[in-house]
Amino acid sequence: LLTTCAITPQPASDEPTSGLRVRRHQMSTEEMAAVAQAKEFAAMASTQEEVLAHLQLWEGWGRYHGSIPLGPNEEIALPPTEEPDPDTVGFAYPLPPVEFGLRNKKKFPPPTEEDAFKEMFKLLHHVCTERLVRRSSVLAVIYNWINSNRRDTYTWQRGFIKAGGAQKLLEFWNDAEPETDEDEGYPDRYWVIAITGRMMGTSKESRLRFIKEGLVELILEGTKDENEEIRECAVCALKGLIHHPEGREVVTYKTLIDCLGGR
Repeated sequence: LLTTCAITPQPASDEPTSGLRVRRHQMSTEEMAAVAQAKEFAAMASTQEEVLAHLQLWEGWGRYHGSIPLGPNEEIALPPTEEPDPDTVGFAYPLPPVEFGLRNKKKFPPPTEEDAFKEMFKLLHHVCTERLVRRSSVLAVIYNWINSNRRDTYTWQRGFIKAGGAQKLLEFWNDAEPETDEDEGYPDRYWVIAITGRMMGTSKESRLRFIKEGLVELILEGTKDENEEIRECAVCALKGLIHHPEGREVVTYKTLIDCLGGR
């Protein structure tokens, strides 16, 4: 479908040109039928992801283009989409697709369940316990894995939970490493809230587990923290939590007003 025209070098001339010439390709009956079927499917689809998956194209195409060009005067229009407002949904903001350069699973395989568990266990129970590096640096790495893309995040999140991540977040919150003048970046408590909020905002499995483990209290407490960055992060986590029905069941309207009223 994507070869309805060919690009060939244009002979040199005295007139300014782009150096390229488009050679039109007359579509065969089979190609025209395939294009018609693809257009029909796209017209009936409800999301861009559905169309791109059907055509076996990169899932991130719709973030940059509203249609799929097939050649001169030929394109497949993607269903319109509206990105949610980050200020409204907080950490429930949709995760990005896997990077274009890493989309080939054979060349760049996604993490396995075993790999994710081993990496999370090593960081939480060895690197942090032995204090090989600042804990905040370890938490930043974990957050980046959780926030990587919608293909890999759920594997990382399950590995984190399996490695006892929920209990470690509670431990790190209650026993945060003291900040020093040499520290760069955010403190432990910031990353604890960021990881908690992003996992609760993007995965129902993580959300239910964290609610059960009592991590909602960390978010509520964080909205009253004296550190402004931690407060802002906790508010984003709270918005992401109440974006989902499970969150609205545990955060009452009165609690929400109490947390946001002083901002």
